[in-house]
Amino acid sequence: MPKHIFRLIALIIGFVIVAVIAVPILTVDSFYRFGHYRANSVTEIASEAPVYQTSRYCLACHTPRVALWSANSHKTVACEVCHGAAEGHPAKGKLPIPKDTPKLCTLCHEAMPARPRTQPQIDPTKHNPSGQQCTACHNPHSPKIVISAAQVKGDVAAGKKRAEEACASCHGAQGISDNDIWPSLAGQKAAYLARILAAYKSGDQKDVVMTPLAQALSDADIQNLAAYYAGLNCGGARSTKLAGNAAAGKELAKNCAGCHGETGISANPAWPDIAGQKPGYLSNVLKSFRAGLRKDPMMAGVSRGLSDADIENLAAYYAGQSCKP
Repeated sequence: MPKHIFRLIALIIGFVIVAVIAVPILTVDSFYRFGHYRANSVTEIASEAPVYQTSRYCLACHTPRVALWSANSHKTVACEVCHGAAEGHPAKGKLPIPKDTPKLCTLCHEAMPARPRTQPQIDPTKHNPSGQQCTACHNPHSPKIVISAAQVKGDVAAGKKRAEEACASCHGAQGISDNDIWPSLAGQKAAYLARILAAYKSGDQKDVVMTPLAQALSDADIQNLAAYYAGLNCGGARSTKLAGNAAAGKELAKNCAGCHGETGISANPAWPDIAGQKPGYLSNVLKSFRAGLRKDPMMAGVSRGLSDADIENLAAYYAGQSCKP
């Protein structure tokens, strides 16, 4: 090999050895700490703590909400988009809750030509003309409202027999309650009846009377009872024991029409019809939602701002409506 080639190769090898030794000695410890920056030369990055912590930061304290969020259509929206930056969020503290949800939600969901069709879009003036909070109808962590419900496939005859054994003493022989504080079940939506009975059975919904009764029901019993009561005639009778002002209640009911219809007949099979129900029952239910004794994210938001007078007025209005569409 010519001497000049040998010297060139030796020189290159020497440079490589020197570089390998020099790199760890000359590279500052903070190199790559913040990506492809030398932290000590970018003081504003090195001195600031990260503001956004990502949704994993929320998991330890808010596990149920994170689980609900991550399993549904909002999983692509980071928690901090709605709740604000997690920097400084107190340990075991409460998340900042958005107060103006119509403004917040329309940032992504107001109808615009350039938005993808797969992203739900609404015209705020038609979808929410009263300007009520979006959380009145939508769970923010799982906002999609399912209009269809699982079909109830129960045995009406078996449901009638089970109803006579366990339900008739409170809800009436034909599903029409004689007590002002107990609901009539005749003609109620089967999907709602199945859902609420399952909730009482699982403990998601609690009631001193209904919880032990529902826990004694099998899944087949629940389907049978739902099918039986849904097929009964609600009678169409209107209550005459109205303590509140029905006219004032009608004005308040505009805020409820999106879920329960203008007169208390819901278009969603998973939501209850409340037209023609007992006023005492309606009043007690609204007060229970307001106090947090009954659990439902939609109803909790709706009932929170109602006064006792508002509740009595709403009860009077809906109790005076016909239970038949």
